[in-house]
Formats: sequence, C-alpha cells, structure tokens
Amino acid sequence: MNIDLYPEKAQYITGESVRIIAQLNTFSQEDGIAELKIYHLNRFIASFQMSVQEVMSFEIGEFHQPFEGFGAQLSILHNGVETAFAATAFDVVARHSQMIRYGFLSDFGSEENECADVETLRKYHINMVQYYDWSYRHDHLVSSESKYSDMMGRQVDLETVKTKIAACRQYGMKSLGYGAVYAASGTFYEKHPDWALYTAAGEPFVFINTFYLMNIAEDSPWHSHIVNEYAKAVSQVGFDGIHMDTYGFPKTAFSSTKERIRLDEEYPHLIEDTKKKLNQIRKDNYLIFNNVGNWPVQSVADTEQDAIYIEVWKPYAQYCHIKQIILEAERACRNKKQVILAAYLAPFRTDTPERALNAALLLTAAIASNGATHLLLGEKNGVLTQGYYVDHSVMTEQQSMCLRNYYDFLVRYAELLYDKSLKDVSFTHIGWDNTEYGCLTHPWSPDGKADALWLTIRENEKFKCINIINLFGCENDVWNQGKNTPVSQREVAFEVQVDRKVGGIFFASPDRGNSASQHLNYRMKDTARGIKVHFMVPYVDYWSMVYILLEENYIDLSDINEREN
Repeated sequence: MNIDLYPEKAQYITGESVRIIAQLNTFSQEDGIAELKIYHLNRFIASFQMSVQEVMSFEIGEFHQPFEGFGAQLSILHNGVETAFAATAFDVVARHSQMIRYGFLSDFGSEENECADVETLRKYHINMVQYYDWSYRHDHLVSSESKYSDMMGRQVDLETVKTKIAACRQYGMKSLGYGAVYAASGTFYEKHPDWALYTAAGEPFVFINTFYLMNIAEDSPWHSHIVNEYAKAVSQVGFDGIHMDTYGFPKTAFSSTKERIRLDEEYPHLIEDTKKKLNQIRKDNYLIFNNVGNWPVQSVADTEQDAIYIEVWKPYAQYCHIKQIILEAERACRNKKQVILAAYLAPFRTDTPERALNAALLLTAAIASNGATHLLLGEKNGVLTQGYYVDHSVMTEQQSMCLRNYYDFLVRYAELLYDKSLKDVSFTHIGWDNTEYGCLTHPWSPDGKADALWLTIRENEKFKCINIINLFGCENDVWNQGKNTPVSQREVAFEVQVDRKVGGIFFASPDRGNSASQHLNYRMKDTARGIKVHFMVPYVDYWSMVYILLEENYIDLSDINEREN
C-alpha cells in the first residue's frame, strides 16, 4: 500500500488550523485504523485516529508558535500491527518571509489552466512561487489582451496566470511576478533611446540580441516607468509581489548624456521605490531582487526586500563557495533576512539520473545546513538546470520522492536549520587547538572537501547542531557536477564540550524515509578543557544531523561518568 501524505497548505501562519491529507492508492475496509502522530523535534505532541479510507483528512487544530517545524507520521494498523507507514512535515510561522521555500512556474498557455503543478509544489512545501516570463513585454508587463505571445514567442493566457495565483493562495503560497529591472524591447528602445544604458563607446547594451537595457537611475524616466509596471502586475493581475531580475551586467554604464552610472548605487533606490509603491497597493506584499553572481549584495542587503536572493554562477564553483556566499549574505543583512540560492543543476540535463540525484541531495543538504534555501523545483516535478526556466528538466519518480523526503526534513527541523539565533562556529570551535567539538574517527572538513565528512556546526543558547554531509567517494567538490553515490559511513564518534545540563542528544536523517529523531546514548567526561559529551553517530549516507538539547541549569558534577587523568 502506497500512501501520499502531505499538509493541506505549503505553510501555515500562526493561528491557522492545520490539516493533514492522506491518499491511499489501494485500501480495504479491513485495513483497520489510521493513526496520525504529530511531533515537535523529539517530542510527541498528539495523535489522531480514524477508520482507513481512500482519502483521509486529519484536522489537527491551531498552532500558535511564531516559528516552528513539526513532523507528522501516519501508521495503518490492522489488528494493532502496522501494515503501512508514511511521514510528512509542516511549519508554522508569523510571516512567510521567515522561511521562504522558493519555486517556479513557467508554463501559462491556455492548456495549462489545470493546477496539478501548483498541487505538486504544495507537496514540496514550496511557499513562494516565481512566475517566470508571464508578461507581455518586459517594458509593458500587463497585456490589454487575455491571450498573447511573450518576447520569446511563447503563448500566454492571462486567465491561466490568474487561476494559478488563486490556487497558490488556497494552498498558503505567495505568487511573485517576474519582472526584469531594465529590459525593454527593441520597439520600446527606438521610442525612448534617451532612457537606455550605453557602453563607453556609445553603443546600447543589449542582452541575447533581444533585450535593450534601460537606465534605472532615479532621474531616468525608466525608473518610475518600471516601478509603475510592477504596480500594475500586483493591482491588475493579483500577484502578491514582484521578483526583480537582473542579468549581472553591466556593473557600470553611461546614460544617453554620457553620465557614468554605477548600478550598485542605483539598485537600492529602485528596490525602495518599488516597495513603497507595493505598500500603497496591499499591506501584505513580497519583494525579491536577484543578485546575479553574488553581486551587488553589499549595497542592497539593507533595502526593504524579503530575502537575499543570489543566483550562483562561476567562479563560485565549489562547495566551499556555497558556504562563503551564505555567510557573506547573512553578514551583509545582519542576519535579518532569509538567504535563497538559485543554484541550477546542469547534471539533470547532462548526466545520468543517479548522478544528478546525488548532486541534488548533496547540494540541498549543503545549502540547508548553512541556513539558506534553494530555488530548484517548479512546475510538476520540474528542476532547473540553467537560467531560462522554460527549458527545465523533469525529475523521475525516484528523484522526486527523494527530494520530497529532503524537503520534509528541512521543514520538520526548521528551528535547527533556519533559526536566526544560530551562529556558525565551524571554523572556530573544531580543529587545531579548538576542542569545543571533535570528530574522533573520520577525516572531516569545514568547507566541503571531497573524500571527507563535511561538518557544519551551529549553535545557540538552546541547541548545539552538527550537520554531517558525506563526501566520501565523491570524485570532486564541484557542486554543479554529477556525483557518484557517497560511500556510506558508520559509527562516527564525536566529543562536544558542554557547560549546561544536557536534555538529550538526538540524531536524524532524511536518507532512510522516516526522519524521526532518535535518542543517542552518550557519556560525560571531565577533561582539562572542560566537560565533554561523547557519542556515536550511527550512519551518514548523504546527510545526517545531530542536535544536543541544552537545559537552563549548569552541569552537576554527579552527571559526569568519567574523568580524564
């Protein structure tokens, strides 16, 4: 018996009533009882039972937490014996921007009016959706006609766009309309050559021989023009906000009057003016700006946008660069915004299904372990392999099942991955003379070296968290290449220094289906450097996580099992 278990909504706002849905591919009235159990981290919350049916809906009540993730585990019981099992997760937040899981839609023809794609995204817990290339023209976003061809010649039905927006809203998902900040058609450029950006040689900037780049400076008429176009997309089409796209170039340019323009200085004004305009239309709106190639994060990080969104390109090619980008972005925004990486995985287009999946699991683990989220998935099991979202690939059933497990995991353990109070100590608390953490049995690195365990260590006053990514058997540390299946590691020993009572040490992994926390046995030892807990991680296939729950009281000497001579 296969069970498709998922929450009714991609994400719940504080105070909303939560519903979990179970769909069975086969069932019999003799199958007995379905029991749903709800967990918060390692703690059991509640259970619900009903007779087995083909479609079951569990009303589990309201949750009033401002930011927490929960696990839901369903057992089918026949005469008290479990005959089938499934698990999912849901999170509760005060505002969607606290935890953005970004996805995409790119097909808006009349034949796409059904919303199976939105339903699929809901099951991955995608709570914010970028509508890619929905517009009539980049300089004239909303068409006066319902059906039209976009600038790339694709057919778009505006009623399809609106239908998908409504479906997203029903499932607790926000819809953002794509809009490039400076792209215009050749026709528009010919009418407004004085609005354009030019090279030092006086030639207009043009992207892929199609899009003329316009001057976004505050004193340029284009600035107010594009802000007003964004406003029309929200007010006339019904988007919840705007995804402001850039192409990463130029960094500097010239106006039609030969004035030198530094775009990193102009982008903040454009973002702020867009936000002010959206605030006039609707209070609950969302704005995301694309930092292509990690530029210009420093200048825009403090602007009124809901995330730090970075499109990752070479030379940011290695796993260590993923960590670097995230840490730099968090510092730039003073850790006040969600970091989202658009890191497109070419192996889904160029390599075998197995190696592509390995690359996706490892990259998802890498991004989540460092506190960021990943724009990768969209449409109906679609996956991005390059920057033109229309040309996405489609995952196999096995690939999609594995990615759903991973997305369940990062939702279930949201507090251990995305709480803003967590501080990364991977380079300061382990190795050399740093003995606060120790991996005693296996080669490791803090930055994703091949043939080692990649340790990301983060902590706050309540938790010490160790995320362990297995790169043994991976032939390189390049994130955008297919990977061999990592060689599974067993019995990984750790020592961690503690100065408060330990409420328990727990292990979890998304790699074997059930991501419930397991208690780990540990012993406490008094050493010259302080009191340490010693424990063993049972396995690391791709990604495993250990979290130590800290109590408020300091350690009592009676807690210590042994002392170092």
